[in-house]
Amino acid sequence: MKRLVFSSVAVFLFAVPVVGYCQNFQTSQTSPEASLRQEANADKENAEREYLAAMKFYYGRGVERDYAEALRLLRLSAAKGNEDAEYAIGYMYQKGEGVEQDYAEAMRWYLRVAGKGNENAQNQIGYMYHHGWGVKTDYAEAMKWYRLAAAKGNYAAEDNIGVLYEHGHGVEQDYAEAMRWYLISAAKGNGEAELNIGNFYQHGLGVERDLNKAMKWLQSAASKGNEEAAQKLSAMNCVMDIDAIHE
Repeated sequence: MKRLVFSSVAVFLFAVPVVGYCQNFQTSQTSPEASLRQEANADKENAEREYLAAMKFYYGRGVERDYAEALRLLRLSAAKGNEDAEYAIGYMYQKGEGVEQDYAEAMRWYLRVAGKGNENAQNQIGYMYHHGWGVKTDYAEAMKWYRLAAAKGNYAAEDNIGVLYEHGHGVEQDYAEAMRWYLISAAKGNGEAELNIGNFYQHGLGVERDLNKAMKWLQSAASKGNEEAAQKLSAMNCVMDIDAIHE
């Protein structure tokens, strides 16, 4: 039984603020190299503050949610080289939050930060090739970017690799290999991977059908807020109640 492709999308993470320190520098005693380092450190510190402020507006934490203000602050932070801000701008263009949805612009920002080794951007580029968002669907290209992110331990990319193997997209269909990647991702607490494992046990895909194991994995995914897992769990409970009545 083949189900619709659902997969994880990387989410924003609050960056850890840079701890600043104070020194009483005398301009006359500061070398040009030291001055440049001071300016770079100040830029980095300001970029972190702008990024954290942007996240407050993005999520509406302590302030009214305001995507436009979040984007404005993200641009200020990105201009100072903050990778998290660059990734976040790409994500907002991808989702059409605070701006008109623009996959090409999203890809531009993702490529910019992926070139710096950002695993979330690498995963998102793979996801866009996987689903043909703003680019021609290319499973081989998707796999390439997923593997780059997975090599850094990105749990969403690990799950996405599993999806490609499950459906035989760009690779020979291989349920065992799909399950291997789902388990790697699920070990890091990824509810989407837990949903996929539950689905395998529910339908006996590459494993012996086991509804008890299916429910265990679906319950874990549902506890993390995965709505599809909750729906599947509810449907399974309903069927089991009906079967119990007829016994």
